[in-house]
Amino acid sequence: MDENRRYIRIEWPVVIKYKATEEFRFEDNSVGKNISEGGARFIVYENFSKGTKLDIQLEVPFDPTPISTKGETVWINRIGVEDSGIFEVGVVFKGTAQNDQKRLKKYIENEIKERNKT
Repeated sequence: MDENRRYIRIEWPVVIKYKATEEFRFEDNSVGKNISEGGARFIVYENFSKGTKLDIQLEVPFDPTPISTKGETVWINRIGVEDSGIFEVGVVFKGTAQNDQKRLKKYIENEIKERNKT
């Protein structure tokens, strides 16, 4: 299957803090499985619906200031057995401030360069 992604997606264990924006139902931390300038895939422990809007903070390595963005779930899948309570979610970033967008792009590009050195 061909992928038509706009951004390069990399496996990168960045800490992701998220909370629902429309109604306070949940707030949690996760470690991203992969990330791009336009979105992320990570594990959650609550089954929320496609289209759920989130406030997100990405804690990137060696930077005390998190990258803030808004996100929206585009898919969610249960992991493991039917009653496991563990889900993998795909989120598209929306409304990222220009400065934070540039920082995220820089971190991803630097990570790709570092990986290509080996």
